[in-house]
Amino acid sequence: MDFDQPEASSSTRGRSNVLYVPETTYDAQPQPAFQYRSIAHADPVICIDNGSSSWRAGFSTQSTPYIDRPNVVAKYKERKQGRNIMLFGRDIEADANSRSNGRSVFDGDLLVHGDVLESALDFTFLTLGIDTARIEHPIVMTERLANPLFTRALTSELLFEMYNAPSVTYGIDSLFAFSRQKHSDGLAISMGHNATTVIPVVNGRGILSRSKRIPLGGVNMSELLLKLAQLKYPTFPLKVTIPQATFMARETCYFSTDYEAELRTLENPATLSAMTKIIEFPFTVPDVVEKTDAELAAQSEKRKEHGRRLQEMQKTQRAEKLAEKISALEIYRNILLQRSLLAPDDFLDLVLSETDFESEAELEAWVKKTDADIKRKQKKDAGEDAEPEEDPVFPMVDRPDEELNEDELREKRRQRLMKAGWEARVKVREEKERAKERRLEDERKEEEARLADPESWAKRLRLEQEAVMLRMESRKKTKSQRKDRKSAAAQSRMKTIANLAAEDKVVNTKKRKKGDDDDGFGKDDSDWAVYREVGGEEDSDAEEDDLTTLQSIESRLLQHDTTFTEDDTMVGRAQVKNALINAFVRGGAADRFDPTDLRQSYQLHLNVERIRVPEAYFQPAMFGVDSAGLGEVAGWLLNGFEEEQRRKMMQCIFVTGGASSIPNFIPRLRNALTPVLPFRAPLKIVSSWDGGDPKLEAWKGMASWSVTDEAKAARVSREEYMEHGADWIKEHAWGNPVM
Repeated sequence: MDFDQPEASSSTRGRSNVLYVPETTYDAQPQPAFQYRSIAHADPVICIDNGSSSWRAGFSTQSTPYIDRPNVVAKYKERKQGRNIMLFGRDIEADANSRSNGRSVFDGDLLVHGDVLESALDFTFLTLGIDTARIEHPIVMTERLANPLFTRALTSELLFEMYNAPSVTYGIDSLFAFSRQKHSDGLAISMGHNATTVIPVVNGRGILSRSKRIPLGGVNMSELLLKLAQLKYPTFPLKVTIPQATFMARETCYFSTDYEAELRTLENPATLSAMTKIIEFPFTVPDVVEKTDAELAAQSEKRKEHGRRLQEMQKTQRAEKLAEKISALEIYRNILLQRSLLAPDDFLDLVLSETDFESEAELEAWVKKTDADIKRKQKKDAGEDAEPEEDPVFPMVDRPDEELNEDELREKRRQRLMKAGWEARVKVREEKERAKERRLEDERKEEEARLADPESWAKRLRLEQEAVMLRMESRKKTKSQRKDRKSAAAQSRMKTIANLAAEDKVVNTKKRKKGDDDDGFGKDDSDWAVYREVGGEEDSDAEEDDLTTLQSIESRLLQHDTTFTEDDTMVGRAQVKNALINAFVRGGAADRFDPTDLRQSYQLHLNVERIRVPEAYFQPAMFGVDSAGLGEVAGWLLNGFEEEQRRKMMQCIFVTGGASSIPNFIPRLRNALTPVLPFRAPLKIVSSWDGGDPKLEAWKGMASWSVTDEAKAARVSREEYMEHGADWIKEHAWGNPVM
């Protein structure tokens, strides 16, 4: 894949290190047909650069190819109108149906799909304005290094049989590009879509017997960057495509002139952050309806009105409940008034039959309590201060059992329980009051200490923070050690289990009967620590208490100590400790990652990947490719020639292809070749003849060569094709030899 696809420019939108991935690469403007009549009299040659990534075609009289599109074809039937549609190049991005039907002429680096090639040729000739049944112009087309005969035969059959071309010539793209150079000796390096080739050129002719091929190209770089991004961000919300990965590689990657040395500098989080590029993908912001001031005021008034209605409803419900209590109180008071008129047994029968109480004392206690509650609520509704609650009286608790009958004994037991509950509640209330007073006193003393000596106060709190964090770290360390059976914590746990199993007394799982011996386990709180130790569970209560204490200490220090910052907190220390990881994943941004921020969720941060991906050309083994690097291959080829011939070739190391436009490529190749070549030998590396686009060098060289006498002599005519067959070719300086 050439590093010029998709066509889109990055935007900065406020931050220089942010690149915005375009939403689409589709160009809605159709390519107009060429004015064929304007050049028909010149009898030009049709030049076609059939690359595995890009298809470039035009007439030899043109300075640049008229057609420059991705080499992809989509053929499908349009459902609405029932028409057969054929799209070529970037037009297949028109909709999902065309994208799913896109096909390339090549399978890897091998041309195999003749029907797709036919569609590409149809588009080419029609766009060039040739609408006749016969092609009247010679055709020159590129092919791969060591191209198999069957692929050349497939192309020749289409051009001669279907389009009646007068003649066809094939040549290697990188050699066509080299033909534009002034030197007749050198190396032709082509950094293609699926492979990189290195061909030595001697006396103006490619020496294909010494050529080398590295199975690594632009598409592998895009796939590698995509895999690294997926590994780095496994939960990324979008599916990143190969064209988008190519865009990221083209816009962010560069060759490191000294890869190992630059990697060592990236151990510094600041350096890693400085080289980070943020890639932001398009996302849809949820629509937020902004209301006017009048609408907000109306909404606020509506909420207030709703609150008033709820208050009125609650007030009505409280009044109804109070009325029910008053009614029930009157009924039970009338029952109590009959106590003096009836015998004790008859009155007890009346209480049991007319009420839900089991004794006269319960009824009397309820009447007294309810009467006090009603008076308190009535005073509260009237806005008066409530009278302090009277302490309950339990008269029968102090009376001896000998003086009481059976009913009074039951009442005494009930009052004893009520008194115990009352005393427990009073004790808890008093303890809360004392705790509140102690807390207020501690806060007052701490505030006085802070105002009297702020430095000592801050130092003491910092020591407390250190102690708490040390406990938490020790607890975490112990928990992790328990997973290792050879650790001291795990061995101590096993020792405890062994001691429990070796005890003489066996725990009976059945319910202990009265009179059985009790071992006394559980009376001491330390006994229950055995279960935590054996179970290997950390004390969650202690962890929670330490966390609460730590948060309180850090909040006070942040509020009053100007030297204490977010980086000094436990969370801040962890982030500083992991600054390198933070710089690698999030670029070491000053703003911490916020999962609720939609923009941050759609961002990728590329840093090490920017130099790691291109380095695959020089160290393919890093990514599982069993091949020597580009520097080794080029150096080995140059050293295989005699000294004088090598000196000539070193004056023209020519590189072409889309990946050769990646920044720092020529310095990186120079640094790789210099150690393996003779000391201080002159070395010249170029990427284009006149400072033009390296990706167009093959087509321009082909167009210039196609009108030479050598090109005319190398043409295979239609008559020769009919006589000798599709395997017949004529050798020339820039083509494949007869195999």
